[in-house]
Amino acid sequence: MKVVLSSVSFATPYTPQLRFLSLGYLHANALADEVIRERAEIVHNYYDPSLRSPEEIAKAIAAEAPDVVGFTCYVWNAPDNLRICKVLKEMLPELVVILGGPEVSYHYNKLLNAHSYVDFIGVGEGEHTFREFLRALVLGRREDLLSIAGLAQRKDGKPFLPAPRAYEKDLDLLPSPYLTGVLDVCDVRGGVNYQTARGCPFVCTYCDYGRNQPYFEFSMERVRAEFELFKQMGARILFNTDPTFNYSRKRAEGILQLGIDLDIKAIHWFEVFPTLINQDLVELVKDSYLSFIGCGIQTCTPQTMRNIRRVWRPEKVAPILDALSYKRNIILSYEIIMGLPGDNVQSYKDTMSWTYARHPADIKSFNLAILPRTPLEKEVEKWGIEYDPDVGHEILATQDMDRKEVLVGKAVNDWHRLLQNVFFRLVKVIDEPAGELIEKWGWVVYDAGFHDHIPDLQVHRIPTQLIEALAGLWERFVADLCVGHGVADVSLQFRELLRYHFFRRARTWASAFFADVRDIYFNEPYPELHRVFAVSADRLPAEPVDAEVLGAVPQLGGNVDHQLFAFDMHDLYPLSSVEELAAVPSKSTDYLFFMTPDTGAGCAIAVDAAARKFVELVDGRRSVAEIEQAMNDPRVPKIYQALRATGLFDRPRFLSSYEEGTVAWQSCFPEVYRAYH
Repeated sequence: MKVVLSSVSFATPYTPQLRFLSLGYLHANALADEVIRERAEIVHNYYDPSLRSPEEIAKAIAAEAPDVVGFTCYVWNAPDNLRICKVLKEMLPELVVILGGPEVSYHYNKLLNAHSYVDFIGVGEGEHTFREFLRALVLGRREDLLSIAGLAQRKDGKPFLPAPRAYEKDLDLLPSPYLTGVLDVCDVRGGVNYQTARGCPFVCTYCDYGRNQPYFEFSMERVRAEFELFKQMGARILFNTDPTFNYSRKRAEGILQLGIDLDIKAIHWFEVFPTLINQDLVELVKDSYLSFIGCGIQTCTPQTMRNIRRVWRPEKVAPILDALSYKRNIILSYEIIMGLPGDNVQSYKDTMSWTYARHPADIKSFNLAILPRTPLEKEVEKWGIEYDPDVGHEILATQDMDRKEVLVGKAVNDWHRLLQNVFFRLVKVIDEPAGELIEKWGWVVYDAGFHDHIPDLQVHRIPTQLIEALAGLWERFVADLCVGHGVADVSLQFRELLRYHFFRRARTWASAFFADVRDIYFNEPYPELHRVFAVSADRLPAEPVDAEVLGAVPQLGGNVDHQLFAFDMHDLYPLSSVEELAAVPSKSTDYLFFMTPDTGAGCAIAVDAAARKFVELVDGRRSVAEIEQAMNDPRVPKIYQALRATGLFDRPRFLSSYEEGTVAWQSCFPEVYRAYH
């Protein structure tokens, strides 16, 4: 029997691993059964619905000649999974289709009634359910399916669940996907998702973790074994999927100490609850190699905290969080949600302003989504919530925010996401709350008729004329603020910062990994993070070159923008105070913007006239020697070598089968969501 586990998901900047950890656990646990191991072949493949249509993905799966295909469903991939399943069933009517995951698990009745091409749905924790399911199939005992706990199916044409599946209390009984070899470090992103615990003790109403799954832990021996393997495999990022990493402070401290003791040189990403952060944790984070700390603020409004059952005291937590800001080995990321019950536009802006005032590296702003079987899903009438039930589940209105006000809140989120590292600089120059400044800018753009371009900006389709138009608006906006607040006019500096930001984005793949674009996405103004090269003919060594260099025929790896700036942006990049910005001397600087071939991250090259001319003459036909003759400049071979070292002449390698820009967005999930889902 052939089983295909299908990880269907578009990549985002925050996707460390393309194949799902959940399917890895199902895979490893199934192979622990000797009968399944001997009689079934299980493969686990990744499919990107942004690059391939449902029909193309279905054909790829069908080419495996599967007997069973399984999908894990989340908010962002369930619509694509259902489309793929429908096509698969038309192609292979005898194929057995099983779904699992939070998006389908809790509403299995609705799914089985609506989609005849779905045969089974795993409800709740899936490892043992899936194993018993496969065992029954490989033994040819389909009658056993009717008694498998957690396996939703049809009986007499109606949805039927034999019994709920009990949660596994001893998590070490579940084989590790990594230690068993069914999952490896992602060959594209270099990351791993890993678990040390399941469930959550909290009962936040917008989330399904606490309500639907009790809290259990893997042993520290299991965690150590995986960490040792991650180091051996050279993992670039360890993404901890525990809902609340620091629920058990001592355990969290032990895991951090383990990373230090093993000298793991990788980004360690984990999510913390603000009130559970203590000084011991802070000190361990400071001693770690590089930590990405997600901190769920959600709201600073006391009544809203009570409404969502997530109460904490900002005034108590702020000093501890502030101790983690502006540390080179800490990426502190706050998470806030627009549209929570009890919040209006003003209170949400106040929450955003509070987070900006803490100066983290990053603020992730989300629009409230009503997730299946959360307490909030049952309270939508209580709070007057209207939402999209099909794609994304995002709110449309609440009793505190009408539809227009929700759109204002979403615009605040949009502009924050697009320009957070520029706004972080602006709030240090203009003494106004960040939420107010962002909303003001949103209205300037709206009044100028550019608001409809936000979706294109979010996915980095940014034509030069749009950048220049926004830069002009931005310069006047900042100039008026400087006059109003009686500070030095640094509007030209901010104009160039915005232009530089958007020209870099325009050459960045929208799903480029966050670790490769920290300098334009985050509030980390450190010169060593700035992704910029400099190629100046006068500074290149006068050394002889061989015939191979002269005979090379360079061709640009992709589209290249050439733009002139009023400042050396590497000088401007690390500055933030009005005094520092005002003191930067004007310096006309040429930049080339291109997409780095290995990561898809936008990068800049400061070039002199000779290097710029060389690039203008590159056409894929002329050799270096011919360009040297055309320019009458003996420095040309060295210019070519210096530019080649930046990756300017390499074709993209970050997508295995497709080149960015050659394939239209295929997923039915809105493309603008991929930056933050």
